[in-house]
Amino acid sequence: MLSKIKILIIGGNGFLGQGILKVIPNDKYEISILDPYLDHKKLKKYKIKHLFNCSTLNDKEINSALNSEEWDYIVHLAAFGGNGNGLLKAANENFNKAVNINVTGFANLLDKLKNKKAKIIWSSSTVVFGEEKSYKNKTVKEHSILKPLTNYGLTKLMAEEVANYYIKNYKMNITGIRLPIIIGPGLNYRGVAAGISEMALATKTKSKCIIEIPPSSLDIIYIKDAANLFIKMINSKTKLKNIYNCASIRTTAIKLADSFNKISKKKNIKINNIGMGATYPIMDYNMLKKDINFSIKYTINKLIKDWLIEIKT
Repeated sequence: MLSKIKILIIGGNGFLGQGILKVIPNDKYEISILDPYLDHKKLKKYKIKHLFNCSTLNDKEINSALNSEEWDYIVHLAAFGGNGNGLLKAANENFNKAVNINVTGFANLLDKLKNKKAKIIWSSSTVVFGEEKSYKNKTVKEHSILKPLTNYGLTKLMAEEVANYYIKNYKMNITGIRLPIIIGPGLNYRGVAAGISEMALATKTKSKCIIEIPPSSLDIIYIKDAANLFIKMINSKTKLKNIYNCASIRTTAIKLADSFNKISKKKNIKINNIGMGATYPIMDYNMLKKDINFSIKYTINKLIKDWLIEIKT
């Protein structure tokens, strides 16, 4: 009998972490979670071997967790969300804490893994790029110039440089994936993604729902697609590269609201455009598609239908 693949998910209590837990098959993988904010009530429905209630900044506890097993994979999803304020806003309000968690904590983790065999897959973000208008053809490849506009984007750029340092100097097996906005049931923090969640929740009532959100273009991926992406990366027979751009769907809040109204047949969602959010360049994901054959399965209509089923159950 083949032994199970041992995976430690750091930040496994979060939205993406729990998304992975929902779809990862227990017969092949042995999952453990490390997170300073463990929701035991939510996590008890999953088959989890170890629950480590600690931060990547705590040397003693992180050492204990990393030495407890011969990990095959470390999936690093931890990021500073500022008590649900959203990643962008949280980093703007407390940049020092964002650097501590998004950069220093990540560097601390890699330093403790530099002599171990575990492969590391971690979440970067599309926000490492600048505004769409500053790029020729409005698309970017993995090695296009990075010029973040936000504190959060800057921390992710710093984290990418930390990963590059350990890859170069310690020959570590580290792969980052630049994720767009992840949406879907279970999202519990504020920001643009939360505005989309409000659309889904509005379908449960007949009351008029006005959502304030910028009119700029959005690049999104459904939680089930994002979760399956990480599983495909773990299962890949191809040696993964250091960084990948992720596939996404380009849309706007108004288009999403129209789709929610049409599919739910409630027609009670209205968008009030506020401000002018940044439009990021479309990420070319041909390298990801070539290496692990990943593509978006959940179109806007399909993800909305699935989302509405999920929130009814």
